[in-house]
Amino acid sequence: MRKSSRSILFLVLIVLALGGAVYVQLQRERTLTLQPLTSIDLAAVRTIRIDCNSVCRSRRFERTASGWQMLEPYAEPANSEAVSHLLAVAHAPARVRLNLRDYDLRKLGLDPPLLTLRLDDTLIALGDDDPIEHDRYMRVGDALLRVPDRFSARLLEAPESELAEPRTAKE
Repeated sequence: MRKSSRSILFLVLIVLALGGAVYVQLQRERTLTLQPLTSIDLAAVRTIRIDCNSVCRSRRFERTASGWQMLEPYAEPANSEAVSHLLAVAHAPARVRLNLRDYDLRKLGLDPPLLTLRLDDTLIALGDDDPIEHDRYMRVGDALLRVPDRFSARLLEAPESELAEPRTAKE
């Protein structure tokens, strides 16, 4: 076997081993019984408010008889799929629960928070992400949590993408 063929074979084996490791890690995460961020009933939520600390535009939604309505910054019907993604943040799996007194909230991006998500009376504060695990630091009441960050992009979206009828940012 030539040296170049051996090198290619060696690289292919490394890629397969890495792919297998990623697959095993994903399967392990799926089998963990992680507690959700909150236990609120998403079907009962009537209002959603996203307040941003200069990282996005604040938005406000309300459930009406005809579906979800965006009230701020536009008074128009909201895209129900976009709203369901916002609601799903409340049930994101909390990977780690931390003792609030042991951490400096400023260093975690939680004092002040990057943004807050309010579902009726439940306030969820989002901070920075953990540099090693890439989890998002979040605070719900007196609980400090690290949550796999698979949703922050949804919270940072432009309001125009959450409308039932698409609109350009210039309108």
